[in-house]
Amino acid sequence: MANDQKIQKVILIMVLLIVAICLWGCTTENKQQDRVESTNIRPESSENLKTKQLIIVTGEYAPYTSEQAAGYGAFTQIVEAALKESGLESEVAFYPWARASEMVESGDAWASFPYGYVNEMAQIYDYSEPVIQGPHKFYYLKSNEKLAQEGADFKRISDFTNYTFGGANDYWYGDKAVIESSGVKVEWANDVDALLKMLYAGRIDFLIEDYRVAEEAIGRLFPDDRGAFATLPNIASQHDYYLIISKNYPNSQMYRDKFNTALQTLKNNGTIDRILRENGLEINQSEDSR
Repeated sequence: MANDQKIQKVILIMVLLIVAICLWGCTTENKQQDRVESTNIRPESSENLKTKQLIIVTGEYAPYTSEQAAGYGAFTQIVEAALKESGLESEVAFYPWARASEMVESGDAWASFPYGYVNEMAQIYDYSEPVIQGPHKFYYLKSNEKLAQEGADFKRISDFTNYTFGGANDYWYGDKAVIESSGVKVEWANDVDALLKMLYAGRIDFLIEDYRVAEEAIGRLFPDDRGAFATLPNIASQHDYYLIISKNYPNSQMYRDKFNTALQTLKNNGTIDRILRENGLEINQSEDSR
């Protein structure tokens, strides 16, 4: 009887050992599998990053960017050329400007363009290096002889205290409240098309716009009355254009650095000048007023 009990104990111990060995093997296999799976969810490799398709949003600001223009406009072509130079792919989508800036802020898009540098915006977005430059001029109606005479020496918006300025959001000159605090009357609109229509209708006395952009819009909106518009002698701003870049988009800073490096290459090898020339944008920035 004692021998039977001993045999049963030995059998029980052996069974327990076998079960323990099986459990240990399964645990080891699971750990190895976990290690394999963890390798598959590592951050993107540098090779994958080279082919990352960046989401970029922009709006209508012809001739720099337009859904109707060949290649979506000169600025779009420059941005895509710089991304290609840096080994990155991009997808450009057009939205209203307010929506585009919201998408960049939230991280739904990597960047938008073209924007001037605004201190308040720099708290929300990163900026690229400047891409191109354009002269912003004071536009008025030739029929406004009083402004033509008095404004000959005006250099800044605060000089126009007896006139009404037309402005829009996200421009380098700041928001409506800032301009009004300087003593200038202000009317606000959504874009350059609306501002030019307000100017033509006499609702505002002057506006500030990029020379290339304003000339395109005047020719499109008022083809039979282009001569109604004029510019004051002084340039309002010799203006740099940038990309605004999301602070919340994955790997955003790395893409920005790649873009900036490639952009400098395009400046050095003449690619940017060629793109501007091919789009008819080599306008003499010191050209006399109309």
